[in-house]
Amino acid sequence: MSDNNLLKNIFLQAKRASKILDIPLTQSKNLIAQSIYQCHDFSDLCSKLDNYSLKATVYPFCKLNLQSDENSKSHILKNIDTLAEQFSRYLAGPLSQYSLLDLIWKIFGFKNHAQLEDAFPHFSLENWQPYTLVYKDSVSVLYHDFKINSVPFRLLLTRVVNAEMFTNNTQNELLILENELSKFKYTPILWHDWSSWQNTVFSYFNTRDLSQARHGKLFDKLVEPKTKSQKEFEQKVYESMQILADEFVGTSIRNCDFDREFLYIVGFPVSERAELKNYTEFYLTESHINNGKCLLGIGDNILALELFEVDSEGKYTGDAESYYTELSDVLQKFEGATRQHVLINSRRYEAYLRLTTNAEYVLNKNSAITLVDNFGVEHCE
Repeated sequence: MSDNNLLKNIFLQAKRASKILDIPLTQSKNLIAQSIYQCHDFSDLCSKLDNYSLKATVYPFCKLNLQSDENSKSHILKNIDTLAEQFSRYLAGPLSQYSLLDLIWKIFGFKNHAQLEDAFPHFSLENWQPYTLVYKDSVSVLYHDFKINSVPFRLLLTRVVNAEMFTNNTQNELLILENELSKFKYTPILWHDWSSWQNTVFSYFNTRDLSQARHGKLFDKLVEPKTKSQKEFEQKVYESMQILADEFVGTSIRNCDFDREFLYIVGFPVSERAELKNYTEFYLTESHINNGKCLLGIGDNILALELFEVDSEGKYTGDAESYYTELSDVLQKFEGATRQHVLINSRRYEAYLRLTTNAEYVLNKNSAITLVDNFGVEHCE
């Protein structure tokens, strides 16, 4: 590849950085030179390119273009941690690791290459089992056992009903349905077969001109649990949802979305089980902790491991006493829950998994990235 083509690739990288970060092109050229090519500035980068003196580890980056093969792209993967460290020196904090990786890939011209599993410890979407304590089928609730720093945990996935699931309906109908479902205090759990919901929704939109009194009660039967055990399980789930809603005022809790299948998720420590096999195991360190929690990924979603620090006797030592007491008490009501403590860098925590808020999700996945103040000002025209 000629030097002109290499320089063109570098220029395109700088142009993409300029558009993504909304900064002058001259400034983005210097950012590319420093963060990717480890040069003093863009002039230094051009000089080293002409003199064939670029470092061997960074030279392959100037060969990358939209037609690059998978082997060429693999050089990004092999060096993604180094690139992230280099870029982070010039970007304002707090910095979302996912957004940082997404920025790097987009600068090279590749969209949708950043993965949550590259930014956070990640759950596999395999080996989920029906939670038969609420029903014998697998429709409503699934579970997954795993370990955090050698402590066994259980994750419960509860399927809920969201208007967006009804893909055969028009956008206007989905807005109407969303409003109808919002009349229930909590997002309805999918206790009844999906076909029953589809049939009822079909009936709903074919009887809207009839008696509104009767029409408005079409969904009441579907949202009700079918068994006593489901009713008890639902009460625990809704109670935990209410605790989160009360704690995170000003934002809302974000249900997990798996290709338009929506889930409510809780997780808690459990006693060691002989049948615990093929489990996921995470080893968390202090570097994973941010604002009293660790973030874990599942699919394209983020979960929060809420950490409540306790002393050697298991007494909570933080200042969110009410939230800790309410959340831990309700999650301890689930079958098999214990108060085992997780050790992270010699600190002892009572830990629980919860859904993130919309604010947390945006901050850690879709947050904007900006340069540090005055970066490259002396070089700008």
